[in-house]
Amino acid sequence: CKSYGKLGHAIIEALEEFRADVEGGTFPGSEYSPYKMSEEERVAFDALLARDAEERQRIHDETAAKIDESDEYEKLSLYGSNDGGDGAK
Repeated sequence: CKSYGKLGHAIIEALEEFRADVEGGTFPGSEYSPYKMSEEERVAFDALLARDAEERQRIHDETAAKIDESDEYEKLSLYGSNDGGDGAK
């Protein structure tokens, strides 16, 4: 097989350096980020995240209640009706 270069060693070195920077907390840093957010934008973003969390919790609670209701219905259906055995409800 023809070899055009030994990239494996260079890749391993680069990945080890990257891992060391990340584990050491030097990367990613603000100097490497192309995204800048003003304090006003950060406050608005945090508020948006909080509203989103509240909405997700509300949806979760509603879904859990529906599941509980359907489980209760299933229990009643599986274990007989509440008609006293005469067919009347």
